[in-house]
Amino acid sequence: MLRFECCNVKNCVPELIALGNNNMKMWNIFQWLAQHDELQYGTQAEIVKLYVDEELVGYSLFENYQARREKVIRFQGASYQELGVIHFITLEDHRNKGYATQLASAMYSDVIEPMLTSYRGSESHYVYVLATGRAAPLMERTDIPSVNLIKHFYSDASFEMKVVDYLAKQ
Repeated sequence: MLRFECCNVKNCVPELIALGNNNMKMWNIFQWLAQHDELQYGTQAEIVKLYVDEELVGYSLFENYQARREKVIRFQGASYQELGVIHFITLEDHRNKGYATQLASAMYSDVIEPMLTSYRGSESHYVYVLATGRAAPLMERTDIPSVNLIKHFYSDASFEMKVVDYLAKQ
């Protein structure tokens, strides 16, 4: 039986640390939260976990930057706001079974879509989430509008090329 659980990471840190260091970026978040009550600069870490027969098989973590003012960039009269970064982990024994795709759908419907809905209607304020590497094709399979998904952010290209030009083509 499949069961999804959505919560703030700080509420399940011991469970996640017990899994071991499967992803350095997320491991650093787990370690920080084990020692502190909150992440820095207003960042929140939201997680959707997938259990099969009460065993954790994978999770998707969203580093939520919604409260971070430095993640809003003004460019040529418009505002571009990075809402956060999406990560995925499927535990080794459970890979290639479609769980990551199911996690992506749950992450979109339970976390990302409600957030995007709150920003709809502004023609001069663009919001987007980042999904790079293996997370990008997973998020592309969801119903996320292409104007809200940036897939090639970590590069030497300028902000204009990575975000503004990409969104203009969508």
